[in-house]
Amino acid sequence: MNAAIHPPLSTEALARATLTFCLDGADALMYAALKGAGSAQEVLELIIASRPDASGQTEALHRLDQVFATGLSRWGRKPTAQALAAFHRSLDGWHARLAQLPSLNWQQLGDWFTMDGAQWIVGPDSALWPRQLMDLSTRKDWAPPLCLWGIGDAEALTCCDNPVAVVGSRGVNDYGRGVAREVAACAACDGHLVVSGGALGTDAAAHWGALSATQHRGLEASGRTVAVFAGGLNHIGPPSNLRLFDQITANGGALISELCPSTIPEPRRFLIRNRIIAALASTVVIAQARLRSGALNTAGWANELGRTVVAAPGDITMPHNAGCNRLISRAEALILTSPPDIREFCHAPHPPLGSDGFNDKETDGPPAGDDHLTDSQRTLIDTIRLCHRRHLTATPDALLSCMMRQANASKPTIAQIMADLGTLEVQGLVEYNGAANLTTG
Repeated sequence: MNAAIHPPLSTEALARATLTFCLDGADALMYAALKGAGSAQEVLELIIASRPDASGQTEALHRLDQVFATGLSRWGRKPTAQALAAFHRSLDGWHARLAQLPSLNWQQLGDWFTMDGAQWIVGPDSALWPRQLMDLSTRKDWAPPLCLWGIGDAEALTCCDNPVAVVGSRGVNDYGRGVAREVAACAACDGHLVVSGGALGTDAAAHWGALSATQHRGLEASGRTVAVFAGGLNHIGPPSNLRLFDQITANGGALISELCPSTIPEPRRFLIRNRIIAALASTVVIAQARLRSGALNTAGWANELGRTVVAAPGDITMPHNAGCNRLISRAEALILTSPPDIREFCHAPHPPLGSDGFNDKETDGPPAGDDHLTDSQRTLIDTIRLCHRRHLTATPDALLSCMMRQANASKPTIAQIMADLGTLEVQGLVEYNGAANLTTG
């Protein structure tokens, strides 16, 4: 079994963790400030410097106002006086939260925020960050997570480009439990990451289903599973699922949260958590849901984010099925006619991908006689092959996206990619007509 990937804590991720400590959940005002600044470190230092008892407070406040207004504009919102007043009210709360930190010397709080290394933290600066979370910024009243805390293998977050979420009510019957388990097992057998919420009922069945695929096919050939929690990871539960959580982390999966350790998973946090489950997935399956199930909230997020929503129909006389039946009747979900049919709504089966975006089992050598190629050209050829294996059109944007996720490569630009494509085309190694195709093996 592969050793769990435990990423190093970057300064930017630590700054985002400290900013998260200031918040009570997803916060559009903080996200706007981040969009207007050069980094989370800059925003954090300005918030610290703008405290009422800090020297240079006036200058820091003025700069924060500029950053916030710039961020709103970049986000497509108008920086009104009302918005600025709301920002100042939130800033007062952030100052109060900062006072509860062990120290304002935040760069020394890495052990405190990771519970002495028991958890890891990743942010958007990491190759292990799931880029699809940024789709949450398309909705102006919420925001993507600033960072993610995790236990287990951080590589699970990027082992599949188009994960499958399986959710539903806690109080499912055998039918709903069976649908969730079989759908998750089918998806994991095809190499897809299975995402759910770690709760009783549907969530647990989905996680166990994904783990059953690992049991039968091995970690190298099956998808992993990730559980998303609504509180700090030292408050994961319910206790009856602790064995499940141990199995998730023991089999290449991960337990994640956008919230600091010791944050209590209050009921309202579960609805906010659901947006992360929806954003992580490409396909969201509602296995069984009552009319008041939180899974319908996840389905709503998924529809708003443009994900494929699929629901299992059920007996119309049973309240357990009323939520799924209503989604289908309102054309808010496609109908799932059998668990194996989930394959109709997912991308092609694939072995799990490594943290650099490449499959560990599939390594194509460079073209014969490649001694004249630069490192960037070799990387580009490998990335074109990767796109083809994933059945992606190798456009420059797709190539850039794949290359940005490579953990050990220098980050390219579109200009560099276009220049390399031109050179490779002249050399007869690539045919390019809006998309790249290799003329070699």
